[in-house]
Amino acid sequence: MDEDSSKSLPKPSHIKPYYKRQRYKSDSDQIVKRRNPPKDNRGPNDIYITNNSDFKGQLARCIKALDKGESEIVLCGLGAAVPIAINLALQLEDKYSGSYSLDVHTNTIHFVDELESASNAHETRIQNRCNSAVKIRVYKINE
Repeated sequence: MDEDSSKSLPKPSHIKPYYKRQRYKSDSDQIVKRRNPPKDNRGPNDIYITNNSDFKGQLARCIKALDKGESEIVLCGLGAAVPIAINLALQLEDKYSGSYSLDVHTNTIHFVDELESASNAHETRIQNRCNSAVKIRVYKINE
């Protein structure tokens, strides 16, 4: 069989992927109580990025910290805020053009949520979920 003929073969419809992402939803009679994400040891230069915060305000806060003489800051983003944290770090790298560098670490954070039954307050279930996270260290390059 040559390459061109293998591309034209139809895929069997009865074969399903071995893993399908499961959406976590509660039933109509359950209340989801999401726990806050675990906080690492918060340093004085840690800046937590969220979807709700103003991007220009976060950028101004970072610039103010770096202009004040801080040798490094750490940007932390979780879930949907990961691209915002990356964009913020790239904006800082562009502004300071070569005097600061980036060190990026990605990880997955595991959450445990409680599902309480609306009809029976003593009946709870536990739901596990994962979310992506990023920590970007913006630090001064020693010349």
